[in-house]
Amino acid sequence: MSYQAKGLQAWFFQRVTGLFMACYTLYVLWLVLSTEVVSYQIWLAWFSHPLMNAATGLFFIQLAVHAWVGMRDIVLDYMTNDTLRFLTLTFISFFLIMSSLETIRTLFLLSVNV
Repeated sequence: MSYQAKGLQAWFFQRVTGLFMACYTLYVLWLVLSTEVVSYQIWLAWFSHPLMNAATGLFFIQLAVHAWVGMRDIVLDYMTNDTLRFLTLTFISFFLIMSSLETIRTLFLLSVNV
């Protein structure tokens, strides 16, 4: 079994992650628009709630998966040099993994310090 997203699996990942990210974005937009005054304390209360904290972490993990599948497809389709392709995919994966880990760390610290 291969761990690479190919064909229908990549299409499915894109659709599922896109759907979750759209719902999350609409929810956060609704929170902002339904609140008269949005201050730092209100944001802190929203994002320190365990469910919102978990949903935000899941959002950023799915954002990384969504970006990986899309960028991988672009790189594989348009880069013909194998070395450049490998280096580009390595850089993209490193960037997405480090961004996701930093986001999870920040959310964890937010939930612990509140």
